[in-house]
Amino acid sequence: MSNTSFHVVYDGPALAGSTIDVRDLAPALLAFGDVIEQANFTLNDGRTSVALRVNASFKSGCFGIDFSVVQSLMSQVAGLFKDPAVVTAKEVTAHLGFVYAKGAAAVGGVLYVIKWLRNRKIKRVVLLDNGRARIELDDGELETEQRTIALLRNFKLRQALELAVAKPLERDGYESVAISTKPEEGVVTITRAERSYFIAPPAETEELADQTLKANLQLVNVAFKDDNKWRFYDGMTQFHAAILDERFVHRVQSGEENFAAGDILTVMIRKRQWLEADVMKAEHEVLEVLNHRRGMAQIPIVFAGNDHDVT
Repeated sequence: MSNTSFHVVYDGPALAGSTIDVRDLAPALLAFGDVIEQANFTLNDGRTSVALRVNASFKSGCFGIDFSVVQSLMSQVAGLFKDPAVVTAKEVTAHLGFVYAKGAAAVGGVLYVIKWLRNRKIKRVVLLDNGRARIELDDGELETEQRTIALLRNFKLRQALELAVAKPLERDGYESVAISTKPEEGVVTITRAERSYFIAPPAETEELADQTLKANLQLVNVAFKDDNKWRFYDGMTQFHAAILDERFVHRVQSGEENFAAGDILTVMIRKRQWLEADVMKAEHEVLEVLNHRRGMAQIPIVFAGNDHDVT
């Protein structure tokens, strides 16, 4: 096992009594857990797991929290922590920028890089020797570690950091968040003026599939709303689809088309899939309704007549 700890202090007039609203505290605690978990996963590629434990500590005029990071091996191999390929709990917090440092040593870590960027757009990142990387902007550059870049690219980590740091600072009476592994040696402070730097960037999207095909869909539910998203069953799964056939929509609105559960529509449908951050999403659009078949409402029976049979 590998253990370390860090300290977080929320400060400002709203915390003068060393108390904090549980609705502010609970999301922040969970967010710090996600920050550590995502950082550990990124740096150790699932070879280790982490647990974040918390103890409240108090200082006059603010609210402090002591966190303990407990890292365990996914496979219990003796001496594996001596392998340089494994990033220890202490190193994880250092790469996050929780360790206070002066001078050239201060440029490492996610917190420092985010504060340095100040929401400026990265032009490119150049990978250097010995695990280093150079961040280049139109108006400056910064050298840091490649592991820091990997953490900066983790969208879930950035979302969690927003909840842990930026979200509390948007509330009245919250002025700063200070983080450190050794508070007696110095702290890394994020002020209210720096809050916007820690808002996660928009998730990038990647198109996976976009196809149009003819299909038979069984009607599950009709929605008479502006978005015209009806629920269908294709024989395997249920899904919502927007109805974009304006002539068909007009017939529905005018009462020319009547529906019952189980009716089948033959349609031209567009199916689109894309990746947003690391979450796959999908949408369906009915471009044209080709045929409307009534659901089977009666059991077919052959009737015998005088002259001919009727079905």
